[in-house]
Amino acid sequence: MRHILNLSALWPDLSELRAYGRSALSRDARAGFTVAVFAAPQAVAYALLAGLPPVHGLYAALVMSIVAALWGSSRYVNTGPTNSAALLTAAALAPWAGSPQFLGICFTLTLLVGALRLALGLLRMGRLVQFVPESGFLGFTVGAGLLIALGQLHHLLNVVPGPGTWAPGRVAGTLYHLGELNVHTTGIGLACLLLLLLTDRTRWRNWAPLTAIVLASLYALVLGPASGIRLVRDIVPVGHGLPAFVMPSWSPDTVIALLPSALAISLVGLIEAVSIGLTLALKHRERLDFDREFVGQGMSHLVSAFFQGMPGSGSFSRSALMEHLGAATRLANVYFGLFTAAALLVAPRLLDAIPVSALAGLLLFIGYKLVNVPRILRVVATSRPDVVLLVATFLVTVFVRIEYGIFIGVVLGALLYLQRACGVHLAELVPNGGDRFDELPYEPGVVHAPSALVALTLSGDLFYGQAPGLRDQLEEILRLQQPRHLVIRMRRAYSVDFSCWSALLDCAEALVASGGRLYLTGVRPDLQKVVGREALCRLIPPDRVYAQTEEPFEAFSACLADVLKAMPGDQDLPPAWQQARRVVGERA
Repeated sequence: MRHILNLSALWPDLSELRAYGRSALSRDARAGFTVAVFAAPQAVAYALLAGLPPVHGLYAALVMSIVAALWGSSRYVNTGPTNSAALLTAAALAPWAGSPQFLGICFTLTLLVGALRLALGLLRMGRLVQFVPESGFLGFTVGAGLLIALGQLHHLLNVVPGPGTWAPGRVAGTLYHLGELNVHTTGIGLACLLLLLLTDRTRWRNWAPLTAIVLASLYALVLGPASGIRLVRDIVPVGHGLPAFVMPSWSPDTVIALLPSALAISLVGLIEAVSIGLTLALKHRERLDFDREFVGQGMSHLVSAFFQGMPGSGSFSRSALMEHLGAATRLANVYFGLFTAAALLVAPRLLDAIPVSALAGLLLFIGYKLVNVPRILRVVATSRPDVVLLVATFLVTVFVRIEYGIFIGVVLGALLYLQRACGVHLAELVPNGGDRFDELPYEPGVVHAPSALVALTLSGDLFYGQAPGLRDQLEEILRLQQPRHLVIRMRRAYSVDFSCWSALLDCAEALVASGGRLYLTGVRPDLQKVVGREALCRLIPPDRVYAQTEEPFEAFSACLADVLKAMPGDQDLPPAWQQARRVVGERA
């Protein structure tokens, strides 16, 4: 059981405290404070994006950052509210909008996300993220970026949003009220967006969001309520104080209804957190423990659910800033949480005075950054199946439901992989003077001449999905090339299951029935045991099985020499094999 479950990860890793000095404390505290200043308006914006009171974004940032730092693996990954998690949360909670249990159900969603991530970490499933195709995840992030941008139009224009939860319909309803926009509100949002765009490639980019928020707040303060600028407190005041302990709303029906969304948030969040952690770890030549990172993400959500936190994940922007500022240990994120707690105690009125359209401008910029045009063009230039996967994931994310987008990416990615994996890697080996051979793959346009001797090389993991294609190809070779001696090089066949052995056995049986023979070369010891069984021995005797040796072509060459010596003449042999026969005779 200990080998199956990663039980040691249930305890926080405090090893960095043993040699913790003043220099590390100074670096961690400075990085934690700076990122907390940058993250406060961002957390408020993400809470509004999820349809929640702003304070729950700050609660999540406070609790998750501390717990994930203590239980996780990366010293840089900052865990808290993120754009994708906020969007997925909004979609998941839409059916309960206006319900008295709305917040309790949100905390239940956080709890489920934590339980799923923790279970994956304890079961050592950290490598699962490798099975999510990058093109599918890219399609999801591009779709999420567009949804973030479109979802902020009503805040930017200060108009009533369109009805319903379907994004295109809400956008159409919002544009219907375009004539009612508030010039001051729209101006603030566009000015914030412009400032962020202009400073994006400068050294001031990390301070630009805070600068934009402060300037927008001062502008709204000078104009006063008569301007019609809507502030955060006009939606829901941030509130004062630290989060209180609460019990999530719990019922079997609620849990079942939330599970698909919880799974989507878990999967997307884990991909984000591990991608960030791995990128920064490789940059500093450090090791990232995937399973412990999963456990850290899970524990952070489990604790946050009882302290009024919304679902989140590792943040690209905050983690990169934490690394850029020189965080020395994982305790930098603990300081981040403590400084966020201090902001809740002393600065809620400042957060209340932020114009909502300024946060909309910030989210518009974040949505714009998610649309990574160079990566999209790279996918288009490299792989047509990946383009299909990217487009399909994008369309489902935007026009169906956002949580279905990542599932479509995973399923389509698996189907495309299976389609590629089911292709048989079979090629004919034709002599090209001496000990050299040309490989002629069996594919359209490649000519394979009839020959009394045909040599093949078979590559890859031979599983049941390849068996029909392998059987069809071997039958075609027997019918068109009509070999009496068929040599199959197995050195690059790493595993062969029952279905593929059956295809080889059928081929051997057809050859024996017509007076021919099948030879296997480069056979590994584990495959020799299979060939040595009685059913195969009748059709492929031991003297026609050549074991793998250290030299790559030694077994294959030995088999060809024996076959060519035993053949009565050059009849039905192409010139290339006739030349090879003479070389063998000269060596003998």
